Formats: sequence, C-alpha cells, structure tokens
Amino acid sequence: MVNDFDNMIHENLFIFDIDAMTRKKVEPEGEVDGEVTSALVSCSYFDLDKRADNLVMEHQLVSINTTDDLLKIVWESSMCRGYLFLLDTPEPLLDYANTYHHTWDYNGRFVLVDWTLEHMRALTMTKNGKKTEHIVGAVKSSTEGEWMLYMNQLYWGQGVRHINTWRRHRFIHQLDLFPDKLSDLQGAVLRVSTFMFKPCIFYRRAPDGSIVSRYGVDIEVTKAVAYLLNFTAKFEEPPDRKTWGSKLENGSWYGMMGQLERNEVDIGVANLYVSGFRSDILDFTAPYTSEMTCFLARTEPPLPRWQALAFPFHIRMWLAILGGLIASGPMLFFVAWCSGRCGGDEIRGLQSLSFSWYYAFGMHFCEAHASLPRMASTQILVMFLWLYTMILTIAYSTNLRAFLIVRKPPAMMETIKELYESGLEVAAEGTVYRDGIAASSDPYLRGLARVYKGYDFQEDTFPLVLEGKAVFLGNQVTLEFLVSNKFTSRGIPRMRIMKENFASYSIAMALQRHSPLKRKVDKVLGWIRQSGLVRHYFLDSLRQAAAYEEDGHSEDDSGSIGGGQEEEVVVADGVIPLGLDHMQGIFMITIIGWVFCTQVFLFEKVILSDQS
Repeated sequence: MVNDFDNMIHENLFIFDIDAMTRKKVEPEGEVDGEVTSALVSCSYFDLDKRADNLVMEHQLVSINTTDDLLKIVWESSMCRGYLFLLDTPEPLLDYANTYHHTWDYNGRFVLVDWTLEHMRALTMTKNGKKTEHIVGAVKSSTEGEWMLYMNQLYWGQGVRHINTWRRHRFIHQLDLFPDKLSDLQGAVLRVSTFMFKPCIFYRRAPDGSIVSRYGVDIEVTKAVAYLLNFTAKFEEPPDRKTWGSKLENGSWYGMMGQLERNEVDIGVANLYVSGFRSDILDFTAPYTSEMTCFLARTEPPLPRWQALAFPFHIRMWLAILGGLIASGPMLFFVAWCSGRCGGDEIRGLQSLSFSWYYAFGMHFCEAHASLPRMASTQILVMFLWLYTMILTIAYSTNLRAFLIVRKPPAMMETIKELYESGLEVAAEGTVYRDGIAASSDPYLRGLARVYKGYDFQEDTFPLVLEGKAVFLGNQVTLEFLVSNKFTSRGIPRMRIMKENFASYSIAMALQRHSPLKRKVDKVLGWIRQSGLVRHYFLDSLRQAAAYEEDGHSEDDSGSIGGGQEEEVVVADGVIPLGLDHMQGIFMITIIGWVFCTQVFLFEKVILSDQS
C-alpha cells in the first residue's frame, strides 16, 4: 500500500509495505509494525484496476481493463517518472509495450506488483521493455508474507534477475532497486554496423579476403566509448554490401539505416551525418566532429600545346600588335615617299607600299634588312620601330618559354552558380544531401535538387565525373583523400574540389530509436571531443594507412582509377626537354604557310595565264 501519496509526489519517492498494499492504507509516518520500510521508486502516476479504491491519490489514477485504457496516461510527466501497476491480467500492458513506441516512457521507473515471473520476463522482452532501464517486479512466493523482487537486466543479460526478498515487512538486503545499468555494461556484446569508408574507416584483409582488423577515426571513437562503458563492440557490415542505405518506396529502409530501424544492431558508425529525415527511425548521439560538404569535379584537361604560341599575350594585346603591324607599313611608306617627293635621296624600295609593309613585317620578327633608309626622318622612324619590335619580341619569347614548358589550365567551374548553369548532374551516395539542397535559401543551390541523383556506391559516380557529365557531393576529408590516393598519378590530379562548398554537417553515432544508451554515450563523446582525441585518431589512422601501403600491402581500392595523364619526362638535373608536344605549334604554322603559299602560287598562275 502506498504511504501518503501527496508527500510521495513532492519528495519524488514512495514508501510501501507490499503485504499491506492489497489490504489497507499505510499510516503517513511510513512505518509498518514499528519498522521503517524502504524507499523504492519515484512516481507520478499509478495504473490500477479493481483495487484502486484502496488507495488515496490526487494525481493520475487509471483503471486498466484494455490496452486503450493505457492511452489515458500522460506519460513522461514533468513532476516525476514512476509507474506502479496493480493489474489482474498483464496482457494490456504487454500489448501496449509492443505496440505504442512513441508514448512509452523509456526513462521511467516501472514497478509491477503481483505478476508471475513469466510475465515479468515477457515484459522485458517486448520492444519497449528491451529499451527500458528500470523495471522491477514483486512476485509472491509460496511462503506466506514473502515476496521476491526481480529487476530487468537490460544489457547485463537476458530476462530478469532476483535482487531482493520482502519478508516480515522488510527487505532482507539493503540494495538499490534501481541501479545504474548503463555506466558499466559489464562486458555486454553490442553489435556495431560499419563498413570501409576511407579515410574514416580502413580495413586490413587477409589474402583470402577476410577482415583482419579495422581502424580509423570512427572505429577508434567507438572503441573508446566501449572501453569507458565496459562493453564489447562486435563490428559487422550491412547486408548485400549496402552502405548507409535509403528509404524504399514501401517505407522500409535498407543498409545500415535498415539494421537500426529493425533493431538488428545497437550502434551504427561510418562518418554518419546528423540529418532530420533519419531521426524518425533512429537516435543520433551528440556529434563528436563536423565536416564541410564539397563538390568534386573533373580536373579539366590542359589546353593543347599548339595554342601555347598565343598564350604569351592577351587577346587585346594581340589586337594591338596587329593594329601596329598594319599601321607600320603605310607609315613607313608615307615618310619615305614624302622624302622622295621633296628631293630627298631615299631608297626606292621604301617608296613602295608593298615593300614598306614587308620591311615592317620583318622588323617585327627582328629580321635585319640589307637596304637601310637614307633620310633622317625615315631613319628616326625605323629606329623607334626597331626599339618597339625588340621589346615586343623579347617579351613574347620570354613568356613563350614558360607556356611551352608548363601547360596552361583552362577556365574551371568553381562556384555553385557556375555548376547550376552547367546543367551537370549532382551525384552522391544515397539521398542524405537532397533535402538539405532542396531547403536551401540559395536559388542556385536549390535548383541543383532537380539534377540530384543518389547512387548505392560512390564508385558508380566516378566514371561520370571523369567524363565531365557529373560532380560528386561528399565531405571534404573524404574527397581530399580520394583525390590524393585514387585520382592522382605522378603528382597530377584528375579530380579537384570546387572552391565553393555546400554546408557543414555534424558527425555522430547512430543508435536504435529510444535507445537507453544515448545519455551515457553522449557524455562519453563529450569527454572525447573536449580532449582532442578525435583529431588524434584521424591523423594516427592516416599514418597507419601510409605505413601499411609502404610495406607493400593493398587496402582494397587505394589504387588509382582510370590511369593517369601523359607525364613529362624530366632529366636528372630537373630540366624538362622540349618535345614534339611542346613545339607542335611551329609545325602547324609551317603547314599553314605551305598551304597558303600553294594557294597564292595557283592564283598567280591563273593571273599570268590570262595575261599571256
């Protein structure tokens, strides 16, 4: 019988005599036959059946006959979280614990009186009972006036455990009936879903393909949590080589998300983003790190070498040079012609427009002429023309060397606006980014949701990116690792990260929905984050991966994909010899000259034939 319900509510505990509970009210002093009873449970509501009239209660007092009667309870009261059940039949509560998952108070303290041991075990095995930390039951023994108290074990073991005995109006042991079952899981084996996701998770495999060990920042964080909470992490992969998984049309999930939704694993880790659309089927822990999300695009191939002849000058500079070349011939002709008409002794060749043009054209190529001007005015003009062309040719030849040796990169897409205007597909693994893109305030970023496409494996997207048909969306750390380890050959990357990124995401562990582990795991992750161990784990895993590959081992897919580009041949002193690829432009000019000369020759031949 509950003693003084008003005091019990305010003091967040109640004192009772199990024998008297079904017979009479206990006096407010909380003593039975001169003996002080034990504080058992905090409480706010009591769910009673026909014996409710024996109890005095100003708070919730609900008569339970069917499962629907349990819906009348205001679960998770702000006053306290205790529930006392005096039921003739346990079926309504068992059915409720298997059906209503969102209203159950998983952090409450449940006291069941006059249940059988089988019913106690059945409650702890329901969907809600498996995730409830505190369930205590009083089972009447064959001895008169004796009650056996059992509690659920949660992660400590299956079923229930006998913890105390009520005899002669008192407990025979002074024990905490609601111990902390989460700070020390006593070596319980928890199933952890994960998969290889470099550079966060690495695998080492035996020659037969079996997994020898796992390491990486996510694995080390999980091991640290397991050590501090004293449980054994049993790692396993999602079925059918699926990774995080997505929601199917029938409403179910596959991959890691499906395992957590079906309660097949306890924890999921693999660079997992905290996202709202997954929160309906699982609980995220407190984040232990964060990462930027970026776009991975193809590194555009360098411009052809023959175009290097035009690279030293900007297009406006070339137009200015062309204008100077066109104006120099007539200007030279005009000065020489005026000098000749004024009685000067200027050479006759410069008094011809075609010869003056040819003369000025040769000066632009620093070509010396046998005929020199005689008049002072013409000599001054030629002197400045020589100064102009010398500076021009020296600047061109000096800059040309650099462009012949180093390839000029083309203009590249760097912003979200440019990506939107390009119309390229935005490829990603799964659909985790789609909602974030569609909800963005940036109209260009929001427009990318129309070309977003999720894939089961990121490897399926890389050929599209290399062909220039798509960009890949992922976290910055992973993309940097991919570029340096998969798509770089002899120092030349075939992919690059665009300068403008998408958003920052928090990285956390995933737990089953309403998992009792969350409070303790959050606390431990806070310690790990504050200590700086996350960064230490990440750098240490990169060093391990580098050392492992230096020993001649391979970790599945660390090699380059698709081969590299043509490389430069460098001699011992570091000088790059000029090859046909560097100098192809001059041969193209020669061929163009041959073609043009042939056309002019044919034209002259036709003219001469007509004249004859």
